[in-house]
Amino acid sequence: MLQPRLLELLTFLSSESRTMTADELAKKLAVSERTIRSDMKLLHQELPADHARIESIRGRGYRLIVIDEKLFQAYLQEAIRKKQERLYTRVETPAERVNHLLQLLLLSDGFYKMEDLAQACFVSFPTVQSDLKQVRQLLRESGLELEKKPKYGIRIVGTETEKRYFLSSFFSMRTGWQKAYGLPDAIISETDIHHVHDIVHKYVTDNQMMLSDVAVQNLVTHIAIACKRIRDEQYVELAPDAMQDIIQQPAFREAAQLTAMLEAELHIFFPQVEVAYMTIHLMGTEYAAKGILEDKLGMPELAAAIIARIYDKTGLDLRQDEELLKGLSIHLKPAVHRHMYGMNVRNPLLEDIKRHYPLAFEAAVIGACAVEKVIGIQLAEEEIGYLALHIGAALERNTQKGRKIRCLLVCASGIGSAQLLRYKLHSLFPDKLDIIDTIEYYRLIRKKEWEADLIISTIPIEAETTSLPVIHVPVILDKEAIAKLEAFMHFGKEIRYIKPAYVFLQQELESKEEVLTFLNDVLKSDGKVGEKFLTAVYERESMAPTCFGNSVAVPHPLEASVDETLWVICTLKKPIDWSGKQVRFVCLLCIEKESDEDFTDMYQQLVRIIEQPTHVQRLLEAHSYEEFHEVLISI
Repeated sequence: MLQPRLLELLTFLSSESRTMTADELAKKLAVSERTIRSDMKLLHQELPADHARIESIRGRGYRLIVIDEKLFQAYLQEAIRKKQERLYTRVETPAERVNHLLQLLLLSDGFYKMEDLAQACFVSFPTVQSDLKQVRQLLRESGLELEKKPKYGIRIVGTETEKRYFLSSFFSMRTGWQKAYGLPDAIISETDIHHVHDIVHKYVTDNQMMLSDVAVQNLVTHIAIACKRIRDEQYVELAPDAMQDIIQQPAFREAAQLTAMLEAELHIFFPQVEVAYMTIHLMGTEYAAKGILEDKLGMPELAAAIIARIYDKTGLDLRQDEELLKGLSIHLKPAVHRHMYGMNVRNPLLEDIKRHYPLAFEAAVIGACAVEKVIGIQLAEEEIGYLALHIGAALERNTQKGRKIRCLLVCASGIGSAQLLRYKLHSLFPDKLDIIDTIEYYRLIRKKEWEADLIISTIPIEAETTSLPVIHVPVILDKEAIAKLEAFMHFGKEIRYIKPAYVFLQQELESKEEVLTFLNDVLKSDGKVGEKFLTAVYERESMAPTCFGNSVAVPHPLEASVDETLWVICTLKKPIDWSGKQVRFVCLLCIEKESDEDFTDMYQQLVRIIEQPTHVQRLLEAHSYEEFHEVLISI
C-alpha cells in the first residue's frame, strides 16, 4: 500500500513523459532533494516489476518507465481509491476541522497554501483562518509554532523532538490505548506497525521487562513515528553533554539492541542520536527487569519525602506502608526522566482516578509539591494521576475494614429504658454501631470531648452543647427514627459539614470566577476565611482542575486553612465552563487546619455523589434546602 507522498510522486511522474530532476520534484512536493532521492528508492521497491519501474539517469534525473499500461493504470487507480478511503475525515464541526488541519500540517514538512487547506476542509477561506487560530494555540502549548511565508503558505516549525511528541499525543488522543494500530498509513503501514508491535513485545518478553499495555503502546507509537521521520531524513538533535550522559546509561545498550532488531526487520538505519532518543523512551518507562534490585532503579528518598508531606498536610499516615514506598520509588525515576526530556505522558485513567479516588488524588497533588520542593520538578497532571494510583492502593490497604460508628447513647429515663434502647440498636445495626457508653445528659455537658462519632439521644440536645452530630429518637424506636438512623449509617457523619447557611441553590452565575468569588465573599463576610483563601483556591486549580465530570467541581485550597470544616455548596441554573468541562454542581471544600480527624469517610461521600450522574441530577433539581437535604441523605 503506497504511502500518500509516494502516491503523489507516482501520480506526478505518470503525467510527465520527460526526465525530471530531483530539484524540480522537490519543489513540486515541497520537500528536500534528499527526501526525493530516498522516496525514489522506496517507490522503485514498491512498484510491481511487471507494471512499471523508476529509471534514474545520472546528471539528468528520474523518469517513470511503464511496462504494461493496463496493469499500471489499474494499480494507480486502486492506490488512489485506497488513499481516498484513508483520508476521509469528518470535518463538519470546528473541532473536527481543527483536528483535520493539524493532521495535514503534522504529516507534511513542506508548506500548505491556505486555499488548499480550505478546500481540504470544504470551508471558506475566512473559516479556515479562524480554525487556524485554535491550531496555533494547541501547537504553542507544545512549543511549536505556525510559520507563514508569502507565496508558499504555512507550516509547523519547532524542534524535531517537539514535533514527535506532539504527533504521539495527537494520534493517541484519537485512538485510546485499546486500539493499538490507530496511526495513519501516512506515518506507517499496517504491516510495519504489526512488525514494530511484535518486535517490542518480543524484546520486552525476552528481557523480562515489566511494562503495562499502555507503556508498550506508547513505545510502539513513538517508534513508528521515529521510523517515519528517519525515512524522511528528519532526525532529533541532542546537546553533546546530554548525548554523552545518555550513552553512559544502562538503557542505551538496551536501546541499541532494540533498534538493531528494528533495523533488520524494517530495513531502516538508526543513527546514534536516534538510539539515544530510543534510550530516553526506555528510561521513561518502568522497565524494571527481574533480578535487578528494585531500590537501585528507584528513588526511595524522594518517595519517603512524598509520604512524609502527605502525613504532615493531611494526617494520612502511610509511613509504614513498605509497598507504597517501593511502588512510588520505582515509579518516580521514569517520571523524572520524562520531565527532564520533555516527554509527553498519557494517562487514560486520569478522569476516573479524579472522580472515584478524590482523596488519593488530593494526596498525590500534595506529594507533587514535595517533588517540586525537593528536586525542583513540577509534575504534570497525568503524572500526578499515576502517583494517585499508588496512594489509592495504600489507602485501600490502610482502610479499617468494617469500622463501626462509635456512638454515645444519651437517655434520661433510667437504666431499664436505656438498656432496652441499647439492645434494640445493637440488634438493628450489629455491624455498623459500636455503643461505647450510655450516659445521662449532665455527663455529656460536663465533658466536652468524647471519642465518638455520633450521639443518639432520647432528649433534645442543642447544637451548641456538642460538636458531634446528634440524632433524636424516642425510647421505643419507631419507623421514622429507624429511617433517620439508617440514613445516617448510609451517608455517615459527614452530614454535619453541610449547613443551610452555606447551601446556595439555582444560582445564576456565569463563570468559574463568578462562582468562586461569590462563595469566597460569603465565607469572608462570616469571618470563616481570610484574605488569601481565594488565591490559595486558584493556586490549587492551577496544579490540576478540580472538575471531576458529571457536572461536578470540588474546588479547595491546597492546604487546610480554616477553623471549621465546611462544604459550601452552589448549584447553577445553567452549566458553566470549568477548565474545559461543563459544571453545574460546585462544592467548595473548607478543611479545618491542624485537625487530627481522618477525612477518608468525607471523601467517600463525595465520591458517592460524583460517580453517579443520577445523584447529581436529583441534587441539581432541588429548589430548597429541605429538598436538597432529603435527596442528600437518600443517596
